[in-house]
Amino acid sequence: MIQRMCIKVHFICCLLLLGFGLQAQYSVSGGRGVPLLAKDDTYNRLQVYLLNGMGQSEIRYTSASSLPHKWYRYKNSALNAEPVSATQQGNVSIVSNPEEGYGYFAEVAGELARYVWIIDYSRYPVELRNIDLSEQPDPCAYLKLSGDMAMEKLMYHTPNGILTELKRQFEVTYKTLEWTESTALFSQKEIKKLVDGNPSGQTLDAPLCDTDVRIAGDLFARHFGIEKSIASSLYQAVAIEVHGFADKLNSDAPNVVSYEAADLGGSAPVDIRFKAVANNPVAAQYIWKIYRKEDGPEKLLVRFTGEELVYTFDKFGEYVAELEVSNRSLSCTDQSFSRDIKIVESSLEIPNAFSPGTSPGVNDEFRVAYKSLVRFKGTIFNRWGVELFTWTDPSQGWDGKKGGKYVPPGVYFYIIEAEGSDGVSYKRKGDINILRSKNVQNE
Repeated sequence: MIQRMCIKVHFICCLLLLGFGLQAQYSVSGGRGVPLLAKDDTYNRLQVYLLNGMGQSEIRYTSASSLPHKWYRYKNSALNAEPVSATQQGNVSIVSNPEEGYGYFAEVAGELARYVWIIDYSRYPVELRNIDLSEQPDPCAYLKLSGDMAMEKLMYHTPNGILTELKRQFEVTYKTLEWTESTALFSQKEIKKLVDGNPSGQTLDAPLCDTDVRIAGDLFARHFGIEKSIASSLYQAVAIEVHGFADKLNSDAPNVVSYEAADLGGSAPVDIRFKAVANNPVAAQYIWKIYRKEDGPEKLLVRFTGEELVYTFDKFGEYVAELEVSNRSLSCTDQSFSRDIKIVESSLEIPNAFSPGTSPGVNDEFRVAYKSLVRFKGTIFNRWGVELFTWTDPSQGWDGKKGGKYVPPGVYFYIIEAEGSDGVSYKRKGDINILRSKNVQNE
């Protein structure tokens, strides 16, 4: 029982101390404008404040109690702190006219010490004199900033004596192009990027359009309303980004024999439209290359210079289509687009009967079943050798009519000659039965 009470009392005391710690806080005033809390280092219980000048400056500490506040300051480490004078009224104490480049803290019995470092920002101005743009080491991927940009580092010591840099931040603004998948178009976009430290030596993603580059900052100066900015001359973009498309223009007829589906290709002849969309006018040269996979790129079937190409694949086999897009000086090239195309082997199957005019849409035409036929001719004869119908498109067929009227049911004859995408020749002769009741009326 006594042990439980002790644990409870200890827990309450911890809560009270934690509450006192949470209520205790520093505030800093003075200089031109409102001081900026530039860094809140909770691990070291340290706050770094920037002031624009030290005129009428003061550090105020509000504690959770009215116990005496003892103030100290340190240069390198809190272990070597020296006392400083302060005024106190109730639970608030004030250090007037603190010196920049020191850490300050108030000790109060029962409270965990917290620290404030003071930097006079006006003593460390930024000078942005000029900005240059370098294309090294890889102009196709990056743009390097350089130039005359002078600034002294902002430094402070943590309470345990670690010298630390308070990083300045600059805003870098430039234009590029952004790809939108839903519209398949580029549009201009303004990039705003924050960089830490001196912008000189920093790299940007290479822009996709001509642009200048603007540097503004640092952001501490922006807070005080004394921000500086500088712009480069117009940069001629060299980086390339291309998006390629390959679309099959013709779909398979219903009487094409099923085959193992490929991403692109199918039953010949296949018309495929190749289209490139790049960051014009930086992209200036387009080259399409098509070759058989077994032959390799050394033996091209097509070399076409232009943004769009329609090509008919009428030979069995596997193909590769590649795109190469370069800039005006040919210094950057995008070769990321490549597509495989597969044209299937040929086949031809011929039915032996059909029933025109009896069940519309169901076996009411004489059609072959096929795939990858690149040449075709079919002729229908009656038993006396009279030609009734001729067609050259294997996707079409005979509806069982002659002169707009259904022919009588019975046996008819066909001759079909065809050539496949794989070079196979077909010459078929045979008979076809028309199954149809004599009382079916002509349309």
